[in-house]
Amino acid sequence: MLTYAMPLYEVKYHNDDGWKEISDIELMDDLYKTYEKVTPAIKEMIMGKEVKTPYGIYRLKLRGGEQSV
Repeated sequence: MLTYAMPLYEVKYHNDDGWKEISDIELMDDLYKTYEKVTPAIKEMIMGKEVKTPYGIYRLKLRGGEQSV
């Protein structure tokens, strides 16, 4: 049986060198600080782009779309 995984997001804060995995709740909280509507920013990430804010750079973490149970 195959199931689909929820998307994972990553952030690189301006004072850090590496990418850190964050939850969708953390992502929404950070994006609401910058954008009035976050849907266009999330759509950009789904299209493979990085979203830059004053707090950091956000992107969709790429991994396989199907996972076995």
